[in-house]
Amino acid sequence: MKHLLTVIAVLLAFACCTTEADRNRMRAELDSINQRNRNDQPFTAADVQPYVNFFDDNGTPNDRLLAHYLLGRAYLDHGEAPMALQCYQDALDCADTLSTDCDYAQLARVYAQMAQIFYEQGLYREQLTFQQLALKHAWEGKDTLAALMSYEQESQAYRNLNMPDSLLYICEHVSQFYRKYGYTDYSAKSLFYTFSTLINRKEFDKVRKYMRIYESESEYFDSLGNIQRGREIYYKIKGLYYLHTNELDSAEYYFRKELRDGKDFGNQNSSANGLALLYHKIHKPDSAAKYAIYAYTMLDSVYAQRSTKEVERMQALYDYTRHQEIARREKERASTEKSKRQLSIAILFGVTLLAILIIRKLYIDRKKRQVQYIQNLEQLEQTQSELLLLRSHAEEYNELIAIKESLYEEQNIILQEQRKKKLLDHAEIDKRILESDICNRILKNTYKKLTVEELRECRKFVLENLPEFNNLLLSKQYKINNNDFNVCVLFRLGIKSKEVSNLLGLSQGRISQICTKLLLGIFKKDKGGATELIEKLNELY
Repeated sequence: MKHLLTVIAVLLAFACCTTEADRNRMRAELDSINQRNRNDQPFTAADVQPYVNFFDDNGTPNDRLLAHYLLGRAYLDHGEAPMALQCYQDALDCADTLSTDCDYAQLARVYAQMAQIFYEQGLYREQLTFQQLALKHAWEGKDTLAALMSYEQESQAYRNLNMPDSLLYICEHVSQFYRKYGYTDYSAKSLFYTFSTLINRKEFDKVRKYMRIYESESEYFDSLGNIQRGREIYYKIKGLYYLHTNELDSAEYYFRKELRDGKDFGNQNSSANGLALLYHKIHKPDSAAKYAIYAYTMLDSVYAQRSTKEVERMQALYDYTRHQEIARREKERASTEKSKRQLSIAILFGVTLLAILIIRKLYIDRKKRQVQYIQNLEQLEQTQSELLLLRSHAEEYNELIAIKESLYEEQNIILQEQRKKKLLDHAEIDKRILESDICNRILKNTYKKLTVEELRECRKFVLENLPEFNNLLLSKQYKINNNDFNVCVLFRLGIKSKEVSNLLGLSQGRISQICTKLLLGIFKKDKGGATELIEKLNELY
């Protein structure tokens, strides 16, 4: 019966693989991966691919949009920009913009990610197009911060396209929007790319104002006025501002601060350039030449780095066709597997219906037998408890004891017949004892006396699993009483003598007396204590 039910359960799992419960479970797991993505925790394409396959067959447009987006994020995080771009395009194809519940906020993220890839590939016109689409859908999705960030990113494209007027307009405009919606730090950060343009235009009052905002509100600076590591290029810009306003000591201070703190080639080059301009202005040709030569040397290293990145970019573009072919094959494979799965589901569904009819009667009969077994077990345990209690007062209740013993034997015979099919091998019984809830609960509180209900639970467990143990100890010829039986039960469950003393509220001396009495009366051994009794009891199953 167990094996048959297992087979049916597996068949049902396959046959009902597209239930609402399955969709909810898969969506919850996909949301978990999405949360990892938002927390910058790593995941792979292999983690996401099963959800792409599932939701392509069974999901809503929003489900498919999210799954393909996360697959693209996985590829991008592992340096597979072309594959990421393909996944993002697939995600856009999944979106239903005509639906009232379209996830516009998620759609905006897809466009923003594609714009970032185009930026990194040097395709600034394409970046602008997709950044504007990200902005549009972010507003539709009521994601204000994402919309403003997409708007701000347009300035990067204008900077690389050498369009300073557009760059300046975007940065100043988005800064005002950030402040309007309460994003003060973002408002300050967005002013960074205005500095060079404003310095070139000699709008120094505005530069000074924006720098004060940037330094006080961007959260990039510590209490000593030092900028975060990796942003030292700001010292070059501030030095240029002071150079153009003829505050030459301050200009030299910031050029040298960048030279000292910015260890990468770019900062070394820009700070040396700044110092060369400064010394040229104050007519120190030797110093100007020294820093010009150093700047030239650093520029070679900067170009070498850029060349390496350009080769990597071109290699990625070269691999794009190969990745597209891989993606096409994956889609074909998924389509074939889908057809096979649908056929299998149809067959399994028919088999399952037939199997359900076959096992239904078997299940009902088994349920009836189980109920009857539990009732008999309860009755036997009750009779056993009453018999043990009566034996503690044997002289007063001899006649009633005989009746209970007779009733116990009758009930035990019935239960033995039912138990035959449930008996396990000895190793399995020992394992069941060790893993039982009642044993684990007792072992955690051996200093506390057991309640009547806990003792009944122990006896019931032993009654159900150790018939030989019960039959021997409750035999008429030994007539052991309540305390004797409780000691034996706890010993058989693996409880030590001292702990049994605590659990039953009996002294160690009383426990020793019981052990001596039972060894002699049941096992015919005139020597020994708790250890010997436990050894004998552990042989009983």
